[in-house]
Order: sequence, then C-alpha cells, then structure tokens
Amino acid sequence: MQLAICVRNLPARDLADIGRFAEDHGYASVFVPDGARGGLVDDQGRLTGRDAFASLAALFAATTSVQGTVGVAAAPMHHRLVLPNLASTLNEMSGGRFSLGLGVSHPEQTARFGVAFPDRQIDYMRNWIRDLKACSADGMSYGGGWPVLIAALGPRMVQLGAEEADGLILNWLTPEHAVSSVSRVRQAALDRPVRVMLYLRLMTASTALDDARRYDGMANYHRNFVTQGVTTVEEIVSRTTLPRDDIGAARERLDRYREAGLDTACIYPLSFDADNRRALEKLAS
Repeated sequence: MQLAICVRNLPARDLADIGRFAEDHGYASVFVPDGARGGLVDDQGRLTGRDAFASLAALFAATTSVQGTVGVAAAPMHHRLVLPNLASTLNEMSGGRFSLGLGVSHPEQTARFGVAFPDRQIDYMRNWIRDLKACSADGMSYGGGWPVLIAALGPRMVQLGAEEADGLILNWLTPEHAVSSVSRVRQAALDRPVRVMLYLRLMTASTALDDARRYDGMANYHRNFVTQGVTTVEEIVSRTTLPRDDIGAARERLDRYREAGLDTACIYPLSFDADNRRALEKLAS
C-alpha cells in the first residue's frame, strides 16, 4: 500500500514544500481538493479555497518524481471542453505525473454556485468519465495519458468507478467498510487495474471533530455514516480517522486499512505546520 498526503487550501509555496517533503519521506503522491469550487467563506465572510490546478503547477515545478492529483474536482462546476485542457496542461508540465479526480459534488455545494445538482447522478458521472477518458486516451493534442479517478460514497458510485474509471477515491470509511468497498471494486473491475484510494485524516481530536461535524452536515455523507453504523461525530472520529497525538495507535489503525487491500492511503493532516510535519514523518518511518 502506497502512502500519499492530502492537504487543502494552502498557498502554492507551501504545496511545493509538501511535494519536496513527500519525495524525501516516501509519500508517493500529493492530493489537493479543488477548494476554489467549494464556495466556502471564513468566519469574516470572505471567500476561501485555493485553486488546486494552479497550486499543483507549483508542486510540479519544485519536484521531480512525486505524483499530483486533483482530489477532487466537482464536475457540475466545470466545462467539458475546459477541464481536459487543465488536466493535459498539468500532465505535460509534470512529465506524466498528474491524475484527475472527479466527483458529482453535493446539493449543498452546487446551490452555493446556483448550479443544478444532477438528477441522475450515476448516468451523469458515467458520461463525464467516458468523455474524459476519451480525451486522455487520444483526444488531446498534448499532455494526454492522465488517469481519471472518481470520488465514490455509495455502492452504486463505487460500482460505476470499478467498471469505468481508472481508480476510486473513497472517504470517511471504517476499516470494516474499507474491506467491503475494496472487495466490491475488485469483483466489478474484473481484470481491469483499478486503484482504490482512501482519505484518512491524521488530526488532533478537536480538529477531526470539527471536520467530521462539517461533513456530517451534508446529506450524502450523513447517509454514508449511518450505513456504516456511525451515528455521532465522536464515533466518526474514533472509527474512521488516525489519532495524530498517538502515532503508535495511528500506525495500528493504518495497518488495518492496509489489510483491507487499499492501494493508497491518503494521509490527510489538513495543514502542514511543524506538528503535522513531524507526525507525517513518524507515520511513514
């Protein structure tokens, strides 16, 4: 199982530093959510959320081997003739180190932009995946060859990703449900090489609680938690995250996810301050 790092809403210079850190400490990839399409604001009402594509350009310019993934771009906020150009530009710039993660988003997110949430989400994402894979395969005059990954929560989206995409990005899963998700992917993918990736938060308890509370406030994620038998934010944190303040316990839980058959564990510290940097070093050692 490879290790990756996921961070969000950081300055490009910090992302370049994270890329160099990843290369020095055995992390194979850096994942960056596309915060610019989140429509989020800070406590003073100011827009926040940096553009993942521009930020990854800084990472690629400062590194030579680490992979970089937009994880994920919200499909309803992108144009079908523009998104492939962004992907190919980064893939060309990086010498083939870019992957494009795509998600259907959430009604709460699209509403902030005045964009309609897709009625038939599976069909909608199937069309997106097929269009993007066609572009990546031979539809671009430059920079093709980037993998198309899909963010999946429910079983139908997992099934779609296994059948159509190059990989799946999963989120907020207990080790037990990671096992069942990986099994479903392997069965549906047949002989296709489909990678299974999972975001695993490595945070202090208070930070993880805040993040869990935010996600539990979204209907799709709340249903996903209930399906797993996780009904409180405290349970979400204790059963689906890695405790940053107890690296020994974090390693033991990470081993359970490794046993689930994941291809990549995306370690998600939220920020990259000195404490998180040390925790990432210890976890990978």
